[in-house]
Amino acid sequence: MPFLAKEQYPIPTTDIPSWSFDHVKYDEDEPIYIDALKPRNNYSAKSARSTVRKLIAGLRAFGLRQGDCACINSFNDISYPIFFMGLVGAGGVFSGVNPGYTPHELTHTLKTAKVKLLLVMPSLLENTLKAAQQVGIPKERIVIFNPNGEEAPAGFKQWNDLLQHGEQDWVRFDDLETAKSTPAARLFSSGTTGLPKAADLSHYNLIAQHTLVHEAHPKPWQARRLLALPMFHAATAPSAFCSYIRPGHKGYILPRFEPESWFWAHQEYQITELAVVPPIAIFAINSPLNQKYSLKSVRLAVCGAAPLDKLPQARLQKLIGEDKPFTQVWGMTETSCIATSFVWPEADTTGSVGRPLACIDLKLVDDEGRDVSGPGARGELCVRGPTVVRGYFENPDANARDWDDEGYFHTGDIAYVDAETGLFYIVDRKKVSLVVLANFEMAPR
Repeated sequence: MPFLAKEQYPIPTTDIPSWSFDHVKYDEDEPIYIDALKPRNNYSAKSARSTVRKLIAGLRAFGLRQGDCACINSFNDISYPIFFMGLVGAGGVFSGVNPGYTPHELTHTLKTAKVKLLLVMPSLLENTLKAAQQVGIPKERIVIFNPNGEEAPAGFKQWNDLLQHGEQDWVRFDDLETAKSTPAARLFSSGTTGLPKAADLSHYNLIAQHTLVHEAHPKPWQARRLLALPMFHAATAPSAFCSYIRPGHKGYILPRFEPESWFWAHQEYQITELAVVPPIAIFAINSPLNQKYSLKSVRLAVCGAAPLDKLPQARLQKLIGEDKPFTQVWGMTETSCIATSFVWPEADTTGSVGRPLACIDLKLVDDEGRDVSGPGARGELCVRGPTVVRGYFENPDANARDWDDEGYFHTGDIAYVDAETGLFYIVDRKKVSLVVLANFEMAPR
């Protein structure tokens, strides 16, 4: 029998901009998205709302239609999540790409996601133009993403050009079927086999992710987080886009991971919640910088994307303090990021990924797809719930293979449940690891 959800929690059914902006209960002039290297460069809820409404008007003037996919090729920036909000508010669908992609890799992404509009930072224009030419995106549909005044090549629309058409309200809705069926982000996943596929994350999926991770079990502090992992990736995008404006959490943004800046920012801004992937965890415990800077402000730490051995987990635990929970989570693009975790203030030293979030059903199946769910049994982990996407964009073969008749997504990860504790453990995997995002971030400049 499947491990059915033991806890239910209501999920809002509105569009993301309404859900974000219409329920602000804090000082709307307080900075929310903050440039970690230039903190005077920031967005408050008030300035974000105005910029989003300007982007909606500008994108519509630019010819964006309901359901069009727009892609951004850029390192992290405080305007990156603002673009996402403006795009979905105009009825569009977001997609992002790795700034390190070759023209060939970019071409696959743009073609698979059916991108109609491109934003690109100036330094990444050359490869982007090559890929755009391959998929038939004309120069007129390319906008230079230079919100900080970077010099742009002649002949292209620029970020500021999108902000010169007044303000317009976003597309509003509040019903379950519309929320589930309206895509907000087209994020790429290796899935269980084959080339990367575009998973359609709906407004409902992304709202459910924030709700179940942050609101179902709220923590007794106002979060401050450092955003250094790439915003094009599902390990960061759902949180970066949807977990700041509504609750008023502060996000300090680095363009990309850089060792000293990463350590310095945690100390400088007294970051309360630390999120790492295994390569960054290994770096942190081995770097002499951990003697120069302190991580003691952290009140909660999590590691995801791939399993972390118990020994490095214990060593990083010492850096943040023995009394601070440092646990592991599990999830993937198709689950809108996190699907299992521990609930604060639980701690763990066994390498478990915790238990399913509220509203999430899990089961284990054998190689023939038979349900073998039960304490101690090993099988492929399958997941169903409000954070699980409906499928891959225009890929019926993969959808038929990876989703079963009961609505479970077959993840390719092998897991078991401890008989005494009910904790889940990931012990093997059939798919390509999401840890590639960390390899990109750790690459030298």
